[in-house]
Parts: sequence; structure tokens; C-alpha cells
Amino acid sequence: MTMFTVRPLAIGALAILTFAGHATAQTASPILNTLDVQKLVTSSEPGDNARLSAHFAALADRYTADARRHNAMAQAFVASPTRRVPANTAADHCRRLAQLNTQSAETLRELAAHHERLAAGAVSTAPRAGARFQAGAGAPEPTDGQLSALATKASTSADHRALEEYFLTASRRYTADANAHVTMAQAYRGTRIAQAGAHCDRLVALSRDSAKEATEAAAMHKQLAGVAR
Repeated sequence: MTMFTVRPLAIGALAILTFAGHATAQTASPILNTLDVQKLVTSSEPGDNARLSAHFAALADRYTADARRHNAMAQAFVASPTRRVPANTAADHCRRLAQLNTQSAETLRELAAHHERLAAGAVSTAPRAGARFQAGAGAPEPTDGQLSALATKASTSADHRALEEYFLTASRRYTADANAHVTMAQAYRGTRIAQAGAHCDRLVALSRDSAKEATEAAAMHKQLAGVAR
């Protein structure tokens, strides 16, 4: 019995350390938010490319750390299997996540080197696999204050392109929410809690309205990006 209770607690402690590590890293890291990434990738300024190089290098370190943690979890599942969590299945998932994290880290290091070369004035081509990270993948969402500041001070084409991408992403998220609520509404029909379907219908309408507003905001910033310099 001891083997099955102590080691899962160790896994829980590992998870706590994971979140604590992320919080500490965010406090003093050069990691940019998604809007800043999208804005800076269009710049040719050495300083902007230097910031992107530091950002991608820091993200690479984070993905490498995640890979180590997932490998450790895979080993823990094998060492202490439980009836509820099949050891091989859980370990395989963790190993696959570790592999994906490692691949992402390699791509991010290539991106960091690419922007380091650009910052030095050299000619460089971004790795093809890096497009999603150049679009902001892995970066945190901007805070309300950061978003408001950019929206009120946006004046350059890069500012408006970043806002366009933000609103397009928001529109896709609202559309996905609407589709999910449609499915839930259909599942509730004909059950003893059919009234929950009406609640889902209202959420569908709200999500679709939000998607429409976000799409229109993206279109506006796309137009402004063509006017601004």
C-alpha cells in the first residue's frame, strides 16, 4: 500500500515545482507576449531582432524543461503503476509529449539563431517549422493593460497588423465556443434537463455575436495597417 500512496504524492510535488518554476521564469524572463512577437517579426531593426532572439531562446529553455519533466513523469508511471492509470499508456503519453517538446525546443533555438544573425546585420532565412512560433505560439497572451495600451496608441502598420491577428484569433475562439455550445444544446434535447439546452442556445448566440464583432475589428485594423506606415 505504501508504494501506491507515496510515489503519486511525489508526482504531485513535481507538478507543484513545475508551476513554481514557470512562475519564477516568467518574473525575470525575456519572453514576450503574442502581440509583441507578431509586431516585432515584421521589424528589421537590430534591437527588435535581438529581443526576438532572447524570446525564442527563453522559450526553447522552457520547452526543454517541459521535456525533462515529462520524461521524469514517464519513469514515475512505470515505477509505480496504479489500477486507475495503466503504466504503459500514461508513460507513452508522457514520452510523446517529451518528444514534441524537444522538437519545439530545437526549432526555437534555430529561430533564436536566425534573429541573432539578423540583429548582427547578416542575411538569414527563418526555419520553416518556426512559422507558428513567429505568429506567437508559446508566448503568453497580452494582459488587459498591454492590450489597451496598444489599442489606444496604435499608429504603425505593425501595430495594426498585430491587433488584426489578435482579433482574428479571438474570432476563431468565439466560433469554436459557439460550435461547442451547439453540440451541448443538441445533447440536452429530449433529456430531463432539456431547459439546459435553451441556456446553451443563448451562449451560442452570444459567442457568434462576439465572433462577428472580433472579425469586424480585425478587418478594421487590416485596413488601418494599409494606411499607416
